[in-house]
Amino acid sequence: MTDFRRFNLNTIDDLRGDLDALGLELPISGNLQLLGEKVRLGGRELPNRFVIQPMEGVDGDPETGAPTELTHRRYKRFADGGSGLIWAEAVSVVPEGCSNAKQMRITEENVDVYKKLVEETKAAGQAEFGHDLQFVIQLTHSGRYSRPGGVVTPLKIQHNPHLDPVLGMEDVDVVSDDYLDHLQDEFVNAAKLAAAAGFDGVDMKAVHGYLIAELLGAHTREGKYGGSFENRTRFLRETARRMMDELPKSTFVTSRTTVLEPCPYPYGWGVVPEAGDSWAVDLTEPKRLMKECFEMGMPMFNVSVGFPRFQPYLNRPHDNSLVGEGAPPEYPLVGVARFQQTVREMQQSLPECPVPTAGLAWLRHLMPEVAAGMIEEGWCQLIGLGRGAFAYPELVKDILTEGKMDPSKCCTTCSMCTQIMKDGVGCGGCVLRDKEIYGPELKKGRVAAKAKGLK
Repeated sequence: MTDFRRFNLNTIDDLRGDLDALGLELPISGNLQLLGEKVRLGGRELPNRFVIQPMEGVDGDPETGAPTELTHRRYKRFADGGSGLIWAEAVSVVPEGCSNAKQMRITEENVDVYKKLVEETKAAGQAEFGHDLQFVIQLTHSGRYSRPGGVVTPLKIQHNPHLDPVLGMEDVDVVSDDYLDHLQDEFVNAAKLAAAAGFDGVDMKAVHGYLIAELLGAHTREGKYGGSFENRTRFLRETARRMMDELPKSTFVTSRTTVLEPCPYPYGWGVVPEAGDSWAVDLTEPKRLMKECFEMGMPMFNVSVGFPRFQPYLNRPHDNSLVGEGAPPEYPLVGVARFQQTVREMQQSLPECPVPTAGLAWLRHLMPEVAAGMIEEGWCQLIGLGRGAFAYPELVKDILTEGKMDPSKCCTTCSMCTQIMKDGVGCGGCVLRDKEIYGPELKKGRVAAKAKGLK
């Protein structure tokens, strides 16, 4: 079996051998033509099955929140690379909800800059492939992970004995229902600006412990946003409904939503509803939410799992990182298979709703055969690319035209792109494959961290 400490799979037979040795299941198919198929998404059509997942570049203008030259470069490279749907990174709807000093925001003052970003990105896809890619913007509030201006300023949904002591938030007050009522307005206003900028879709970010995701598990919160399933999902459902009512019909509403916030009940989401120290998975409520959102008018549902800052192995299986995250607690192939099986359970619970997968980057050049197998076996309908596209933005083009990926261009799951975001100083991208730009950015963050006495 492969060495636990590093990726050492050269062929599909090597992958099959490790799957068999570990008793894991992943579908594999050589029919890569499936990945180039068009996909119906509500009243529109995607030119292929690939989705660029939202990965923060941490390169917004710190004064205005607008995209910068590096932002434009990144999305043009994604469009040149061939994906049919590009899911833009998290854009905060309010200044106090930013996760870092350079997180983007969309405002009346900078909406024309976003309009230019959309026009250039879509024009690049049209010029390179003759197709009309779809462009989604992810709207967010960082909740307890808010760091506007780089200053930790948490806005938490509930007191959580599993997170509060670790994050130093025992004495932080819970945000009020009035604040959340007003925040609905801010999400809707930001969605209107996104539509005016030309985005095809608007995503309400509800993953990875941020505000809307924490609401989903707010069993102990009092008031109309906590306790029952109806209350805990109220913010997402009501705000999405308002967006659907107020946005142009040409702009769809969706959500990248967690199906597992891994805290023991009653503080988690997607966990067995029994008090205790474990967070055994129970997807009953996430499936119910997906069904209700789809029936309400969301044409797709993009899922993820876990708290990346605490359990990165759950949603982005990685090798022994060069910085930051260190060695994972398991052979990463275990995490890859677990994530895909979670996606399968969600997709097969509602086959008519397109669900993208993610978490495939660790497979490197073997990813296309697994992606094709997942499509063939009905595990998902779309193939999401995150870190892999940072490193190798033209990978979709290579898969669809050459029938393979170049191993020398693949993401190595070193997590240095994530470390840049954690450090909050540099701009995010692939340090190994785009080192002239992002090597110095990592160094800036590491120097700043060392000066603060951080790892």
